[in-house]
Amino acid sequence: MKQLIPVLAFGCLAACGTSKQSTGNPKGFPTFYKEGHRGARGLMPENTIPAMIKGIESGANMIEVDVYLSKDGQVLIAHDPYVNTAISLLPGGHTVSKDSAKLYTWHQMNYSDIRSIDVGSKGNTAFPQQQKLATYMPLLGELIDSVEAYTASHKLPGTIYNIEIKSNPKMDGIYQPAAPDVLVRALMEVVNSKKIGNRFYLQSFDMRPLREAKKLYPNVTIGFLTGNEKATVDDNVKELGFKPDVYSPAFQLVTTATVEACRRHGMKLVPWTVNTAAEIEKLVKLGVNGIITDYPNLLTAY
Repeated sequence: MKQLIPVLAFGCLAACGTSKQSTGNPKGFPTFYKEGHRGARGLMPENTIPAMIKGIESGANMIEVDVYLSKDGQVLIAHDPYVNTAISLLPGGHTVSKDSAKLYTWHQMNYSDIRSIDVGSKGNTAFPQQQKLATYMPLLGELIDSVEAYTASHKLPGTIYNIEIKSNPKMDGIYQPAAPDVLVRALMEVVNSKKIGNRFYLQSFDMRPLREAKKLYPNVTIGFLTGNEKATVDDNVKELGFKPDVYSPAFQLVTTATVEACRRHGMKLVPWTVNTAAEIEKLVKLGVNGIITDYPNLLTAY
């Protein structure tokens, strides 16, 4: 998810323990959804295995990841469709200019080449608490294996994976497969192979892969992301064609009316990306069911 961008939005899942909720909760999901955005982007390099572990260490019971499909059909963990020049270094420590960034488009590269890019040593000036370390963009399967091994070895409950499908009609065939179901099928093949049961859900700003997921895998939990301030909850549900399990708007869009509409539709309300204690407290008092944050350590009180 991109923070503070009005045309985007995110999936929601948590039921607030301090307020009465009329929404259902997928079996095995926590009562309140404490989601580490891109793992724990405020503390570790985003969408990396260290970020996921840090998120869980910091108290997240869910970790949010973004996925693309590489040229050789691998399900890659990455937020942007091509190299993020602000945080990335090529082998040998070389930087990438903004003019040449799209030469490193994930859907046009094999994963072996993508893996060689360092996305942690450079740091991220937007997140001064983020630890710098040499690390890479993993595959979804490797990430799940690493997280499962960590939670098992530390005798922790199994985490929930919030998997965001990065797609957009303008990106079809260039930054992602032309057919919206291709990435859905590929990621579901990975998830099913890991035997994690229903400890995951799929979310997207793009309604097309959500519709495909609903059709192909009717029992999968689905979240809808939105940052569109002009569309109401009812508008989005109508356009989507079904009621998602989780409704995730940009946190600035959450009002009492939003909370009431999500309860009426039986959807969890989980806004993104909330990075201050004051904003988190305000939203919890409104009655949200969870929080998506770059700093999951801010959620320990909930």
